[in-house]
Amino acid sequence: MLTSAFRRVVGFASRRLGRPELLAAVDAEIRQVQREELAINAVLASSLRADSTYVDVGANEGQVLRAAVRVAPLGRHVAFEPIPALAMQLQRSFPQVDCRELALAAAPQTASFCHFRGLEGWSGLRRSPEVSDARGRPEFIQVRVSTLDAELREVAPSLIKIDVEGAELAVLEGGRDVLASNRPLVIFEHVAEAAALYGADSESTWDLLNDLGYRIYAITGEGPFDRSAFSQVQTIVNWLAVPRDGHRAVDD
Repeated sequence: MLTSAFRRVVGFASRRLGRPELLAAVDAEIRQVQREELAINAVLASSLRADSTYVDVGANEGQVLRAAVRVAPLGRHVAFEPIPALAMQLQRSFPQVDCRELALAAAPQTASFCHFRGLEGWSGLRRSPEVSDARGRPEFIQVRVSTLDAELREVAPSLIKIDVEGAELAVLEGGRDVLASNRPLVIFEHVAEAAALYGADSESTWDLLNDLGYRIYAITGEGPFDRSAFSQVQTIVNWLAVPRDGHRAVDD
């Protein structure tokens, strides 16, 4: 069986190669990665209007952002990426998007950030022990850290995507007001091993979203997952949080 770390590497490689069918033929778990990527695009297409607001936390090279801009070309979009070169690349590639060179967490600060020059998608506020020096070529940089609540005071998102290599719970904690007032859909990555780097666990993530009135589904549609089931799943990386009351933000 493939490890969750390897599945995430395969997902990244499939996007870079542009040949997902070759990788999917290798293993059922790789096919799951591909299913999740297709499901993310389906959620974007089915939930965003042409003028909806999309927020991308951990935009990387804009893989998901590109799809959101295509679906909602008239929307007000905000992307967060703390790695300076990637943030600059996003600004050039998406001039219509408000791209901010920031990391997000539970509280504002300046922090050390592990930038893997060889595997940029694995970079984060904590260094992943699964990436060797040879593979990752790490460097530690200082980055500014803010919160969703501080950054989105004048933004009413319809959908927020969070992919920050284990720090997802901290981002959610810093966005309680946004989630409570705007009720956006939330696509978020959750891998227990990565969350543990930040002292977080699956139960805490489920509890926070439940307290805010959200149900948790697999991005591919299974669910909703109760607390016990969410904490036990090891084969799903990407999740969808849906407001229980059915209320969704309506863009101006």
